[in-house]
Amino acid sequence: MNDTLNYKIDYGTLNVSAPRRVDPNAPLYASEDGVVASLSNNECIFQVRRTGDTHVMTFQVLQALDQSREFRTLDEHAARILATIPGLNAQHEGVRRVLESLTTRGLLVSDSDFLRRVTTATPREPAPLRAVFIRACDRPAQLERLLGTLADYERRFRANRHYALLDDSSSRDAANRHRDLLREFARSTGCKLSYIGVAERERLVERLSRAVPAAAASVSSLIHSADPRNPFGGGRVWNLALLLSAGARLVVMDDDFRLPLRRLRDARSGLDPNPSAAAVTHFYRNLENALGAGEEIDGDPFELHLEVAGHTLGTLASGSRYALERASLRGVLVSRLDYLRGDAPILASQHGSYGSSRTESGIWLYQLPAEDRVAFVSDRDNYLRNIEAGSLWYGYRQARVTRSATFTPFAIDNSVLLPCTNPHGRGEDALFARVAALCHPLALALELPVAIGHVQETQRKRSPVTLAANTPRFNYFVCDFIQRQLPDVYAEQPSQRLALLAAHLHDIGSDSVAGRVHQLREYLAYTRADLIERMQHQAEAAQDAPVYWQADVRSIIEANGRALVDRGAPRLGGWPDDLDEAGCAQRLREETLRLAAMYEAWPAVWAYAREQGERLLGAIASG
Repeated sequence: MNDTLNYKIDYGTLNVSAPRRVDPNAPLYASEDGVVASLSNNECIFQVRRTGDTHVMTFQVLQALDQSREFRTLDEHAARILATIPGLNAQHEGVRRVLESLTTRGLLVSDSDFLRRVTTATPREPAPLRAVFIRACDRPAQLERLLGTLADYERRFRANRHYALLDDSSSRDAANRHRDLLREFARSTGCKLSYIGVAERERLVERLSRAVPAAAASVSSLIHSADPRNPFGGGRVWNLALLLSAGARLVVMDDDFRLPLRRLRDARSGLDPNPSAAAVTHFYRNLENALGAGEEIDGDPFELHLEVAGHTLGTLASGSRYALERASLRGVLVSRLDYLRGDAPILASQHGSYGSSRTESGIWLYQLPAEDRVAFVSDRDNYLRNIEAGSLWYGYRQARVTRSATFTPFAIDNSVLLPCTNPHGRGEDALFARVAALCHPLALALELPVAIGHVQETQRKRSPVTLAANTPRFNYFVCDFIQRQLPDVYAEQPSQRLALLAAHLHDIGSDSVAGRVHQLREYLAYTRADLIERMQHQAEAAQDAPVYWQADVRSIIEANGRALVDRGAPRLGGWPDDLDEAGCAQRLREETLRLAAMYEAWPAVWAYAREQGERLLGAIASG
């Protein structure tokens, strides 16, 4: 155990002295995060979370440490301690000596030491890119526009990338048109192309079932079989892309995406360490204006992402594009930066979007920062257009890292085991990101300060969903369970962590009928009460907002309040309106047990796909 930190800070009459001038170039310091156990009335043990080192100190010193959690200069810390802890006799020099000793002991970390910790890492050679996978479904017009922008990209950069179309169309006419478009794209660019439709997926299911017979019962559902109750198949083709790229990196695009990548004119280089940094939302009168916003990036947009995915944070933060500057640490709690580790792998890159919103609901629009809310509610006509989120820009001015992706990632490092997602229902990308973070707790996603075009086939009406009671879908139910209720997981291997998640899903599905109904009621009550609280905070903070905004906030609160006390059947989003309590309990059992079986089967299936490598894609795809 380290020597006792036993410093005396005398108490007496407070003498107010002139404030000291803060040197803007002075080093910044912040106290390490830790846990405390009492030894006596005067002493305690402080254990540093990051290293496990223990220190004995007086409670006076612990108070000083607690007031120094943000990155600031020692003089600023001393001034805060004098102003916050009652009874100190303006002992700036004495407090300063205590703080200097804490730096010597390593309990106050300097900005230079912290930056060294973040930027130190052994460079790693990322896996090769397997292909650019495009998810398509019954929308030839959308795919045609995307391929047009990709053809422009290939003519400009001559990258000659491999593109694989994952066709989940239910219409034969749409599938045939997709094939024709792909052939036209091949003739105009000379790129290598692969088409994976119904027949190709059947071949893959047969091959995987023979190779991994223990997983045969789940393989078809994972990548091929549709659920008539959940026709949306984004998760099926997501799992397909993960298997066909196992052991390599991949890029994922949807058929309603469009190049080029664009950035805001005031975008900044470097890395923003603030985990609470707000995104930027700009609104436009029409889609055309939104598609022309910002400025096109100069370099290869794919390389921009591939320079990130598969590398370590330390490699990126020590370069110029994503350098972490000491000034950006000022005022940030070091405990909120514990995920910034130099050896942390970047599993995925992502970006914002311009054009149509990528969300099903517009509830996030009522939680915008004050400066963005002004544009959102500028006048009633603009407001009525903006709540449908059909022509906007959403993204960040500066790159930032997060523990998990918030939207569909663009470039992904699939050289290590990544989890499958639910092949059925919406919210499959969010579920993938949450489970990937569970499997790889030290890994990160990097959000680039750029955006991709997103143009849906029709302008959607999001306001009915926004103003109705919050009713999350099943995939979000699982996400929230992992975040709020899953116990700490200590297993090292991702496959073990998936098995533990599967065991908990089995536990949920094996509850009694009454127990499953209670679980659903409790979950819906939590999500609705949480939304009510957030909306109330928004209303209190924006009392000068126009009456039409305030009226809709009240409507959201009232709709969720009514649902909160409603004793009807606890249905999740997308479940039939005629399900009674027993039907809801049965649906929860079916979906949790099916997803659990998939998580159990996935590691062996993915491992076989990795062994096959690029041969697997060549064996089942049509050229």
